[in-house]
Amino acid sequence: MNYIDQLNPAQRAAAKKIDGPILIIAGAGAGKTKTVTTRIVTLIQNNIQPESILAITFTNKAAKEMRERVISMIENDRDLFEVIRNRHPFIS
Repeated sequence: MNYIDQLNPAQRAAAKKIDGPILIIAGAGAGKTKTVTTRIVTLIQNNIQPESILAITFTNKAAKEMRERVISMIENDRDLFEVIRNRHPFIS
């Protein structure tokens, strides 16, 4: 599934950037978690090793939500699921 198509242009630009770190600052409900989770999946789809990905957010609740979304997105992509097995990005 192509999750990038579900993002607005600004979110899409952030999710497609695969070189180097990014910082996303936006208000509540702006789609930060959706953007970051899509970027993580995009990075993995572009052969970035999952264990080399670090995502940091301000609350444990947000980190838990982000982890759950990433795992769900990966599980829904059979090819991607086979690639990563037990190797996961660090989200805290």
